[in-house]
Amino acid sequence: MKSQWNYSFVKYTVFLLVSLISIFLFMHSSFFYIDQITVQGAERMGSAEVIRLSGLQTGLNIFSVNGQQISQALKVHPMVQDVKVIRHWPRHLEIQVSERQAWALIPCQGGFLCIDQEGVVIDKLNIFSPDQYCIITMDKQPEQVVLGQVIDPEAIAAIRQIWEAIPVEPRVDISDYHYVNESKEVILYTNHGTEILFGDLERLADKVQSLLQIINIEKDYEKQGKSPLSYVDLRFKGQPVVKTLD
Repeated sequence: MKSQWNYSFVKYTVFLLVSLISIFLFMHSSFFYIDQITVQGAERMGSAEVIRLSGLQTGLNIFSVNGQQISQALKVHPMVQDVKVIRHWPRHLEIQVSERQAWALIPCQGGFLCIDQEGVVIDKLNIFSPDQYCIITMDKQPEQVVLGQVIDPEAIAAIRQIWEAIPVEPRVDISDYHYVNESKEVILYTNHGTEILFGDLERLADKVQSLLQIINIEKDYEKQGKSPLSYVDLRFKGQPVVKTLD
């Protein structure tokens, strides 16, 4: 009885070992060699650049691909925000890239730094359409800027919250979002030249409502031929302090 049990155990062990070896050999066979690499979402970078940075090439075993390493390699590029690597069995690999989108421009060194909503520098421009981007200025200008560098996260976060709180249509009436580094307050300038002392993010919704009223007043004044506004102070509770040029 014991001899029969030993024989069955050995038989089962040999079968299991042969099966594991067969599976291992099959996984490392040419059946799983990558013969197609596709890229999605790389509109500005281009597929060729993504594949080059990833280090991938056809002929690699699809099981040997490390998605995390590929993601880290691609995120070195300033345009890349996120990466997903998807295996389509047995031989197709897909790289999905989320590119950073230009959101604002910062005047710097005779040109403009193009940043996304996280403050990451993704480009440098000399010519642009003013209606396309939020324009940001600061008391302390960044120095020695390189692509991929993050510009003053605190300032960018504050301005982004104000920008997001303003409805889409009136945003074009704001010509400049200025950040005062020392006081950590924001000053807005309208297309009509009005200086709006916005302050910090306290009472954000109330301040935005006052801002919208100011923009409408400016337009009415222009139609009526009245003197434009000089500045408006929204920093304190109560009625805004308004001063005209005359």
